[in-house]
Amino acid sequence: MWDRFLNVLLKLLAMLLTPVALVTGVSSSVMELYGEGAIVAGQRDYCFDRDRLLLGAYNNGLSENYAILPALAKEAGLDFLVSWVADNEDFLDKCREAGIGVVAKGWNGNPSFMSLPEDARWMNLTGENYKKHPALWGDDFVDEPFTPHFKDLSKFVDHYNSLDTGRMLYINLLPIHNEDDSSVPLWRKILLPATLYASENLDSYRRHVGEYIKNIDNDCISVDHYPYNVDGTSRDWLDNLDILAEAARDTNRDLWVITQAAGNEVDHKDGSNKRWANKKSDQLQQGWACMAFGAKAIIYACFQDGWWDDGSRMLTAAGEPTATYYAVQAANAEFAPFAKKYGEYQWRGAHLVNSLKVAGAYSNVLSNGLPREKRLPVLSLAGLVVGCFDAKQGGGNAYVIANMNELLKEESAACTVCFPQGKTVTVYGGGEKIIYENGGAVTLTLEPGDGRFITVE
Repeated sequence: MWDRFLNVLLKLLAMLLTPVALVTGVSSSVMELYGEGAIVAGQRDYCFDRDRLLLGAYNNGLSENYAILPALAKEAGLDFLVSWVADNEDFLDKCREAGIGVVAKGWNGNPSFMSLPEDARWMNLTGENYKKHPALWGDDFVDEPFTPHFKDLSKFVDHYNSLDTGRMLYINLLPIHNEDDSSVPLWRKILLPATLYASENLDSYRRHVGEYIKNIDNDCISVDHYPYNVDGTSRDWLDNLDILAEAARDTNRDLWVITQAAGNEVDHKDGSNKRWANKKSDQLQQGWACMAFGAKAIIYACFQDGWWDDGSRMLTAAGEPTATYYAVQAANAEFAPFAKKYGEYQWRGAHLVNSLKVAGAYSNVLSNGLPREKRLPVLSLAGLVVGCFDAKQGGGNAYVIANMNELLKEESAACTVCFPQGKTVTVYGGGEKIIYENGGAVTLTLEPGDGRFITVE
């Protein structure tokens, strides 16, 4: 109870001091603060369809029963796996047969973790010795590198891109963290304590992302963020997505997000407090929240091999589907019907509704620079995040509305939105597709963790 009271108090403090923050620039976006000289991605041609929502899963290694994994991935509604492969061409063959793409670990070079790649094969790749495969979407290059590595990593990235293989070099970034000296001034720490304006983590992370987009020339920004703790939702989740989504939007990159499909609720043997995310609502809320920030890929972690409790992943070590598997499968069944339509729209920004009730955000301020005229007026008493999109062609718009009430409370969310008369409004989600031929008021009831994708044409 005290934690909830303190969280509300801090959000109220942040709201009251928002005018000060705006005037002094402390809530400015990553592009305003660190985006000068950023590389605008060229959007290369790849062997897989990126003009849609992609659904994947992260598989850290291959077990002896690897042959059953591709079919189980397909049955779960997945499009691809980020998976250890090494020299196992048989696994890639079975993925091709099942229609599953692979971002491969160890196939053309070994990935590194939090460092420069140690595998010399990366710089020795040529158009002749690069190993292609029909199932291969790309190569896993490095996971969670630190800021000082970006300049040297760029040499590997540029070399890989010069091969023009039609595959993507995959880099996954750390979530919000503080790896350097803070530039937060003392006055902010005194006047705005425990708010996003005094957060050394957020300050450092903006600089981290700024350095990434200045040095790394690729078409994707990826992050793994696991928001569900035993006692509630991580306060920096949506701020993390906000920072990366803005950087992706303004440098013409796709946002990929690795989400939580595992936990260690049983004994916390590694010191983490992540709960199991084995309910449909767990996977729905993460997916809708990611889409509200324009994510083009949702990657569930973990599929079979990974971290935290074995029984909390989608598959056990023996290859048996768990409750998490069926939760992912159920969520994917709701996302898949509009995955292609979603790809027809470009993310413009996101905003919060009733921010005091929104789980996973420091306050009511998102810094992605969404103009007020682009925001969707929503009447609701619930905590929501709303993503706003423009059609890539034509004059249509789209929106994602996600129920961001604290999931442990299991609260539904009702909201009403008024759309222009004469417009065709199509609402996807909840297992339905509902069309309103002439706009007007649309009332939605969102179950815990649920959301809707809405097109206005």
